[in-house]
Amino acid sequence: MDWSFPMSRDKRILFAVLGWGLGHATRSIPLIRELSEKHRLIIASSGAALRLLKDEFPDLDAVEFPDYDIYYPNNKHLVIPSLGLQLPKILVQLFREFHLTQKLVTKYHIQRIISDCCYGVFSTQVPCFFITHQLRFMLTGLLRCLVIPSEWFNRYMFRHYKRIIVPDTIQPNNLAGSLAHSGSIATHPKLFYLGILSSVQKQALNEDIDILFSVSGPEKQRTIFEKLILNQLPHVPGKKVVVLGKPGGSASGEKQKDTIKFNYADRQLMNELMNRAKLIVCRPGYSTVMELVALNKSALFIPTPGQAEQEYLGRYYQQTGLFQVANQNHLDLPNAIDKIRQNSCTTLPDVVINDTSKFLRLIA
Repeated sequence: MDWSFPMSRDKRILFAVLGWGLGHATRSIPLIRELSEKHRLIIASSGAALRLLKDEFPDLDAVEFPDYDIYYPNNKHLVIPSLGLQLPKILVQLFREFHLTQKLVTKYHIQRIISDCCYGVFSTQVPCFFITHQLRFMLTGLLRCLVIPSEWFNRYMFRHYKRIIVPDTIQPNNLAGSLAHSGSIATHPKLFYLGILSSVQKQALNEDIDILFSVSGPEKQRTIFEKLILNQLPHVPGKKVVVLGKPGGSASGEKQKDTIKFNYADRQLMNELMNRAKLIVCRPGYSTVMELVALNKSALFIPTPGQAEQEYLGRYYQQTGLFQVANQNHLDLPNAIDKIRQNSCTTLPDVVINDTSKFLRLIA
């Protein structure tokens, strides 16, 4: 198919980003940056994701969408049942998203809608485009039987969009695995695999940090992860930097012997730290995975217990050899890090990164 036709300049575009964590916002940054150079953009999101986008693009109009306010229980076995019980609240928020979208289309005379996983953001009045790496939802336990119905849900929702854009490569060695390359939905005619998206860029910096620890995730799991890392840190040799993922505190680093701790790091600082690190210890959030591939970095992944997508990606990367993975409940950092230093990981050849020109042609 020929994607060579250009999009006329000065279109009014609504770009909505799911506010669950920061991953959807960070991966949208290169697309928003490219679009904002030629068109008028209105960005929409919620919570910390919206704050990040407003900091990154202070001159763009920003709209606050309803926050899903999802609760994650401490017990990993209760995560999926808890999300099931919160489904009515999620559906209410989808309808609120939809009605707010119609108002924005009218108010700003919107000509294109781009939705990064916001299922309620579409309109029959303008061409709409959907970004997702999850064509089927990874469910565990008794809810595994709902994996196929989740494909049906996506097929139903995809009717509202002109294109479904997947931030992954189409090649057999890919990042999303069964999330985006399995089942009948993987042959959906609206799918387009764009390549990976990353807001961090490779810089010519010395790798003078032995290990960068990035603590993230929903509470209470973020706090549990932080305590595990800090308790085992004295037993890990080398120069270390820890980013605790706690916005609102001091952004200056606190130095203790061979370790520097930051409460949080903005995108500029995180870009620098990731470039300087020889090894990164973090959660396998999909946007983080894309950033690591873009920088060609080694990593130790510690999936958030109960988050089915992260647990699946952890197993997938362990099997394919892309990254090393450790279980949070049996975490032995010195041993896990020593294994990485002794074994090399598989790399992805010729992966496409931030193909914004092709994205512009897709949404023309």
